[in-house]
Amino acid sequence: MPKRHFATLEEFKANLHKEGATLVEFAGGKVPCVLVSPKKYDEMLNKVYGKRVSADTMLDIFYDGQDVFVDLNVKFAGTDFEENFLLYANDMLEFFEALAESGMLGLAPSENTYSNSQNVFMIQLPKKDAAERALVIIKSNAKKPVR
Repeated sequence: MPKRHFATLEEFKANLHKEGATLVEFAGGKVPCVLVSPKKYDEMLNKVYGKRVSADTMLDIFYDGQDVFVDLNVKFAGTDFEENFLLYANDMLEFFEALAESGMLGLAPSENTYSNSQNVFMIQLPKKDAAERALVIIKSNAKKPVR
């Protein structure tokens, strides 16, 4: 998927990831988890099942000194699975703190709303420092109070 561009706040809002995100307990800590439709989750598992795959994640950060949006791109090498999840970072500081701390990202079916790691596909970030830099940008630019 090519890098996405949004011109207005309305475009950002219209493209926000709708299934949501949460934190899950994993190995004694909290890991951020993006929720996807059960169909998308099954699709992803079918593409990676039985294969040795590596995941590349990219955080594309958009900010205007008040609002911060992060377009999270996940691509599995050797497959055609690639997804973008546009997140409103102002309301998700804890999510991005956990991302920077754990260096992990989970993907789970959206009906998996309980806080454990069952049915969560875990991805080790190839570049944890990118998540740490993103957190600094988010903290210094998200000016709206967290709702």
